[in-house]
Amino acid sequence: MHVLSTIRLLCILVTALICCTSPVPGAAAQAAPYLVEIADVAGGQELAALLSGKGVHAVIAGRNMWVVDQQSNCAVWIGKQVPLELLRVVLPEAMRLNPHLKFFHVVGDRGEVPPARVDQTVHVGGSIEAALSKHLNPLDPKELLNVLERVKTLDQLHQYLHEKNIPRTSPGT
Repeated sequence: MHVLSTIRLLCILVTALICCTSPVPGAAAQAAPYLVEIADVAGGQELAALLSGKGVHAVIAGRNMWVVDQQSNCAVWIGKQVPLELLRVVLPEAMRLNPHLKFFHVVGDRGEVPPARVDQTVHVGGSIEAALSKHLNPLDPKELLNVLERVKTLDQLHQYLHEKNIPRTSPGT
C-alpha cells in the first residue's frame, strides 16, 4: 500500500512538473513586445547583432526597391509606444553605425493611423523619399543624442521630434 501511494505521489508530481514547465500554447510564437527592424544596408547586420547582444529583439527587414544604401535609407520611424529606455539603447548605436541617419519621426505624429504593431517598432533605415514626402526636417544627430540623454519622459522626446519636424516654410510664403 505504501509503495502504491509513493508511486501515485510521484506520478502527480511529474504531471504537475510537466504542466507547470510547458510553455503556454502559442507563447513561443509570440514576438517580443518591441521590435527593431533594420534596413539591409551597410552596417545593418552589425547593428542587429549588437542590439541582439543587448537583449533587444532586432531583425533585418526584407529587401525591397526602397532599400539602396545608407545615404538613401537615412530615416528612423519610431513607434509611439517604444519606451524611452529602448530608444536610448537603439538610437546612439544606429547613428554610430549609419552616420547618414538624419530624419527621425514618431509614426502617427501627423495623424496617420498605422497598424497597431508599428506602435511598438523602431524602423532604422527608412527611405529618404518617404521622409521628404512627409516634409520631415533633417535633425542634427548630436543634438538629438543630447536631447535623448536629457529628457525625462517619452512624451518629452516625442514633443521635441514633433517640433523639429514642423514643415518649414520658405521665406516670403
